[in-house]
Amino acid sequence: MECELDRIDMINPGIQHYSYNDIAFAPASTAHGTYYDGEQDDVENLDEYQEGGYHPVHINDYLGTKRYRVIHKLGHGAFGIVWLCRDHQLHRYVAVKVMTADVSLERVPEISILKHLDQANPGARYIALPLDSFEIHGPNGTHQCIVSPLLGQCVSPVLWQRLEYPGLVLRNLCHQAVLALNCLHESGVGHGDFRPSNILLKVSGLDNLREDELLSQIGYPEPGNVVAEDGAPLPPFSPRYLVPAADMSRLDSKYLREEICLIRFGQSYLESSPPPDLGTPENYLPPERLIDDQKDKVGLSCDIWALGCTLFEIRLQTPLFHMLYGPDEVLNEMVSFFGKLPEPWWSRWEQHGDYRDEDGNMLRRRVDVDGEPYSIDSVLRGDKSIMRTVDGVLQVVKTMEVPRDEMAVLKELLLKICAYAPENRPCTGDILRAEWFKRCSWS
Repeated sequence: MECELDRIDMINPGIQHYSYNDIAFAPASTAHGTYYDGEQDDVENLDEYQEGGYHPVHINDYLGTKRYRVIHKLGHGAFGIVWLCRDHQLHRYVAVKVMTADVSLERVPEISILKHLDQANPGARYIALPLDSFEIHGPNGTHQCIVSPLLGQCVSPVLWQRLEYPGLVLRNLCHQAVLALNCLHESGVGHGDFRPSNILLKVSGLDNLREDELLSQIGYPEPGNVVAEDGAPLPPFSPRYLVPAADMSRLDSKYLREEICLIRFGQSYLESSPPPDLGTPENYLPPERLIDDQKDKVGLSCDIWALGCTLFEIRLQTPLFHMLYGPDEVLNEMVSFFGKLPEPWWSRWEQHGDYRDEDGNMLRRRVDVDGEPYSIDSVLRGDKSIMRTVDGVLQVVKTMEVPRDEMAVLKELLLKICAYAPENRPCTGDILRAEWFKRCSWS
């Protein structure tokens, strides 16, 4: 049994609670002679405020002809910054992504890619389709803006703590995730970055909250000043301050719906014209993308492998490939779970001799907490618990277990989805018909 008290802050540090963000880093002094003087470092790179880069935005600014007023920041990434705004026309809260100025209208995936989606597909309701789009002009250029629904926290790794019946709810969320990917694939679209941090919960009931009521839950903006080193006025292309992102994981559970929404389409592509590579973290990449072999092209089968990792992570609330550093460690873990890599991949994995003998056996025996050999079975037994000190005594206050019969069915599904040969992985339609989604007896 896994003690959540010990591991909760260690689980996949690359995943943030509210996944509008990419991995953050602190900016140093820029080439323009400015620097961030704030106490928190989870902000965007100040250097990106330049021609072709970010648009300087401040709290209470209006975006889109006085319609969307900025209340807080939700996150940032390589292609833009997402702001929490109040839509004063429809009286609702929304997320507005302001793209960098070097992203043309034709390169905005929410417009260029998602227009191909079959809106009649049942999975379309689980995809963050744009509510509105517009462009703004600023000192760094013209910026495309995409308005999306405001969403809550991501589906892993701490969501289970907020659920009364986590097993049932988490399996339903898994089913919705497959439906969302099915909608993309049936429409000839690959997501390219399918993972739990890009799957958020929908929210309801927030639009009637006053702004101070909402901010009291997710945190008020805490701007850190941007300062010119020589004390001169800031250049027009620079913001006056940077704002760390709000924490949507603090939102009261009563506003969370048991329904997912797939976001972030910056890596998405049409099946007919796949990219040469993917920006997916290696923990969600299939073996053909981890072994240096450019003959293996990107395709929808890459999404299927990532889906297998995602289903495990949503249901078990911990990553399948956990706390690993570099492609060799991920490949080694794959062999532990799914067996020796087939040729020619085994030979092309140049570092396999550092981990395995030629039969695929571990050079250093590894066991789980029960002393059993480390395997897919042992990680599927990853029951979780929260322990707190009550009246001076350490007690278990919440537990999530995976029933053994469910574990066996889930294992069977994972072995099919994570087939080494891309052509042997099932399509999303086949996965939707899996036994794991049909059984209702597991609690």
